[in-house]
Amino acid sequence: MLAGVVLVGIEGGVPYMLVRFAGLPIPRGLPSWTAVERLLLHPIPDQLLLSVLAVPLWLLWAAFSLALIVEITALARGVELHVPLLGPLQAMAAGLLGSMAIAVLPIDLRTASTPIQPAAVPVAAAQVVGVATVADGAPHEPRERVHVVKPGDSLWKVAGRRLGSGLKWRSIWKLNAGRRQVDGQVFTDPDVIQPGWRLRLPGAHRSRPSVQVEQPPAREPSPPAPARTAQPAEQTPSVTPVIVTIDMPSGGVVALSAVAGMCVAQALARFHRRRRRVPPSAAEGVTITPEPDMPPVIEASRRAYNQSFREQDQAPPSDAELIRAASGIEVPGDIVIGVHEDGSPVRLSLAGMSLGLAGPGALDVVRGILLDLLHQAGDFRVEVLTCAADAARLLDVEESRAHALARVVPGLTVLESMGAALDRFEEIRFTRRRMLAEREAGRVEELRQRDPGEALPIVIVVVTPEDEVDTRLSTLLEARCGMGALLLGDRPAATCQVAADHSVSAAHGQAGRPLAGTNLVHLAAGDLVDALRVLGEAQPDAYEQDAAVPPGGTVAEWEHPTPVWVQVMGRPAVLVKGHEQSLRIRGLKLSLLVYLALHPRGATKEVISEALWPGKPPGHEFHSLLRHLRDALETATGLTGESFVVAMDNETYRVDAERIGFDLWEFQREVKAVRVAADTASRIAVLDRAARLCVGELGIGLSEEWILEERYPLTLAQVDVLTQLAELCDDHERSLELLDQARRLDPDTEEIWCRIMRLHQRLGHFDQARHTGQLLLAHLRTLRAEPMSTTAELLAAVLGRRAP
Repeated sequence: MLAGVVLVGIEGGVPYMLVRFAGLPIPRGLPSWTAVERLLLHPIPDQLLLSVLAVPLWLLWAAFSLALIVEITALARGVELHVPLLGPLQAMAAGLLGSMAIAVLPIDLRTASTPIQPAAVPVAAAQVVGVATVADGAPHEPRERVHVVKPGDSLWKVAGRRLGSGLKWRSIWKLNAGRRQVDGQVFTDPDVIQPGWRLRLPGAHRSRPSVQVEQPPAREPSPPAPARTAQPAEQTPSVTPVIVTIDMPSGGVVALSAVAGMCVAQALARFHRRRRRVPPSAAEGVTITPEPDMPPVIEASRRAYNQSFREQDQAPPSDAELIRAASGIEVPGDIVIGVHEDGSPVRLSLAGMSLGLAGPGALDVVRGILLDLLHQAGDFRVEVLTCAADAARLLDVEESRAHALARVVPGLTVLESMGAALDRFEEIRFTRRRMLAEREAGRVEELRQRDPGEALPIVIVVVTPEDEVDTRLSTLLEARCGMGALLLGDRPAATCQVAADHSVSAAHGQAGRPLAGTNLVHLAAGDLVDALRVLGEAQPDAYEQDAAVPPGGTVAEWEHPTPVWVQVMGRPAVLVKGHEQSLRIRGLKLSLLVYLALHPRGATKEVISEALWPGKPPGHEFHSLLRHLRDALETATGLTGESFVVAMDNETYRVDAERIGFDLWEFQREVKAVRVAADTASRIAVLDRAARLCVGELGIGLSEEWILEERYPLTLAQVDVLTQLAELCDDHERSLELLDQARRLDPDTEEIWCRIMRLHQRLGHFDQARHTGQLLLAHLRTLRAEPMSTTAELLAAVLGRRAP
């Protein structure tokens, strides 16, 4: 009712106060000449001054009252009315009226108490084992209608713009009440919506029509797990299942997000295999080679995904469409780990998770959870820590094979011992607590929102519980740090006993009790290994071996002021303290470093995105690229928790000058120092330092438009440094070397050629002078140009002929 109080205060309180202190704005009559003369010849009375100052307030109040009348009329007629010059006041009136309507009109709260159903991933052709039924009385629309909340939005405004009337705000509330939004918050108050939230609009359907189920051909499945479908209280004319889990050919049950992840992994693996293929030579002939067989767990997932499209007379998505649709950097807040008896999903929050799983079916359940986590781990969204013994136990392989898988699967870190895994877990917690304190943030989620390019994945440690383990975890687990633990056995705080059929037969503790009686996802060890192998094949070469390996021999003494030194003049290279070889950073990561070198004060995400992805609207690609760059630098330097590229408060990104240095910045400093050098000796010393940095044009090998604009001015600056140092140098041979270096940088400047020829003549090197002249003429002929008059005279003298 606060909006009503504000309206009463504006419409009643404001005029009352104005009348009381300043009087009515309309005069009772025209003033006499005597009164006018007295006003002009004497000081202005305070009451008159107050009345004059009150006039603008009366006008503002009248304008707001008019805007309020317009909005009430629009509300009564169910239309939108816009009056010029009343924009801000009309928006304010509309917001107050909308808030009053939301507060006064009855709200159907039944939607908010309904269990949240996940957005359905289209799957079929594999046995459906967990569904929640939803009445379907309207035709399905091909696409879901979604409104992205903007600053200043309210349900009333959104309904007015998108549905034609603010009175329809309750239909939006019913569709979205209780839904978890992209920032992790749950929509529970219709009067509070946040920018960036995605609101479903009436007429949109969340799931596809029910799918026919068929078993994958050519495989004899093991006995399936008992069917787990929700039993509706009463039959409805039409039912659409919101599918939660599906059955695998081997008898496993996986969450839909894992199914989607396996489909994308197969598409990526096939894409990378095809792009690496080299066509055979003519001598080898042509052979029709079938696609390599995929593991059954992958084939079943893709077949299920494709079948749902065919049943709607739609073509299944291509690999390229799957890859494009699956890209994202959002860190998951929870995952589906099973179904309740009514078919609704069982969700497990990841931050602060502390759960033990014991019993004959526990290992299979952990495997099913790991599959879902690791398929969401790309772009530093999830990191799973475990030790070699537990990894070998989960994967049913030797420890060496577990280490090999961890090297190719993103997000999986296998350490030698349980102690090492917990030490790594503790290091991450210490780093994150320091980051929270330094940046004055309450939770890791806040850091992610401030800078989505920060690599801050959800970290889950998976180990076998022991007395020491439980004691250490009790002190390490903090939800605000974005970390959790999944234990392979009983844990005093919370444990679920998992029966052989993978249902929870008993549970205790705050995290365990809500899982009692549920049926959990599960997967055989062989299926998990097959899925992880395909996931490893799906990784691009661009992210392999970014970090340089420290050499076995002695490393040269480090001469740069920062731990990372980037050369952008000449062919770009990234040098790291303690490494003999340059860091293997290439592609867009290298372009980003060069761009930031050219903009030391920083640039916004939009400006950088336009430079790196011209013509494409800014998306998550920038933050994904930034995460990979930061991870490569952090891994190479060992400086954990350092950003290297800093996100400023005004959404500008710049290089941390204490961590990364550039030869370009040093060159610019030396050029400025040349202009203020006190004497010739000082000037020579500064020019000599600058000349050592003149190794070539900016960013050799890069051809983006923004670098071409900066390249030639920097080349000219290098030429000027070299020619000035050659002019001041007493060593003629050194002068020739400097001039020749300047000529190679800028062969079009004829004066540099002329200085070389003159110096050769002065030293008696007539053959070298003649050879230089011939090279100049050859260069000019390739450009269909003739030498300038002064150059021609020198050429005539050098070559022994008359000037043309």
